[in-house]
Amino acid sequence: MKNRIAALMVAPVILFGGFAGAQDAQPEPAPLPAYNEVWESWTPTWSDADIQQAAEAFVGTWKTTAAVAESGGDAGGTTDMYMLVNPAPVSGVADALYVEQYRADTPRPFRQTVMQFYRYKDGLRLRTYEIVRDETGKGVLMGMGLLPEAFPELSRDELIATLDLDIQVSGDGFKGRTPYPYPTGVGGAVEMTSEIMVSGDSMTTADRGYAADGSVVWGADEDGSYSWTRTETPFKVQHLEGGLALIDFANPQDDVPEEGGRVYVHYTGWTADGHKFDSSRDKGQPWPLTWPVSEMRVIPGWQQGFDGVMKGTVRKLVIPADMAYGERGVPRAGIAPGATLYFDTEIIAVQAPPPPPPAEPDNEQTEGDADSGSDGDN
Repeated sequence: MKNRIAALMVAPVILFGGFAGAQDAQPEPAPLPAYNEVWESWTPTWSDADIQQAAEAFVGTWKTTAAVAESGGDAGGTTDMYMLVNPAPVSGVADALYVEQYRADTPRPFRQTVMQFYRYKDGLRLRTYEIVRDETGKGVLMGMGLLPEAFPELSRDELIATLDLDIQVSGDGFKGRTPYPYPTGVGGAVEMTSEIMVSGDSMTTADRGYAADGSVVWGADEDGSYSWTRTETPFKVQHLEGGLALIDFANPQDDVPEEGGRVYVHYTGWTADGHKFDSSRDKGQPWPLTWPVSEMRVIPGWQQGFDGVMKGTVRKLVIPADMAYGERGVPRAGIAPGATLYFDTEIIAVQAPPPPPPAEPDNEQTEGDADSGSDGDN
């Protein structure tokens, strides 16, 4: 009962906001603007030609050419890895790249970083920054390198520089390595090094952590490296009318919702500054939505944001203010007027519609039969 009450208390945050009651007369909705009328396109500008060459060689989606041993998972497990490198508007960081790394069998990144090419003396360096947020706070950034026009707020104050690589630009790429080992406490290592080489559609990397005795405790072994090839992004991005954007991280061919049934969705919602205003996961109970969601009294971004989902779909919804709470916001939830909302959603279960009620008896036929029986008796 307590969980049910808690769930009901959440409802106004994503339900009913901005909607009149069903009994109220509703005006004919105005046509939605095109996506590019809502969002201003964003194009990176680079500080100089060498930085541009190196950055453009690095930008894209990369996949390991062979399965890589997993760290922190099952012993002996292997999986392909993806690396997504995209320019992003990071306040206070020129020439910034937002980088995510994924295991092919997991729809959420295991690493999120910012990188930056910059001038150092007469040369070029690539700096790596860790993002100073907890995992929940990083959630608003997930996948957003694919939508730079709607990239959430991120500033230099939230970044810690971890290491630099000396970079040499050549041909259709670049190569680089750390000038010396850097201190670290990750995975039992006391220091680490990093190397990278990009040439056309091929890349090799070698991050290594060393114990105090000099042995490699994680990363590529002393004589090895990881090989990557440029590939298509594994995630589906949709740009819809009204400025609604969707990113599908997983969409397995599983149970499909039916009209009159339900889908159970876990969700977490953020504003652009990383403020988490609501989460079903915090309450341990997915939210039930009647199918189709387009007929529910939810914000327009939710009405239109669940088409095509099925059990197991992991989808990000980026909802502009006019499809959320507009210029009123929801002050009690920390949603300011004009706020863009970011939702991480996962369809946990699909419930079939209830069976139709049994057919009503044919009263006329029944009465006729009764009359006939009575005549026979007489």
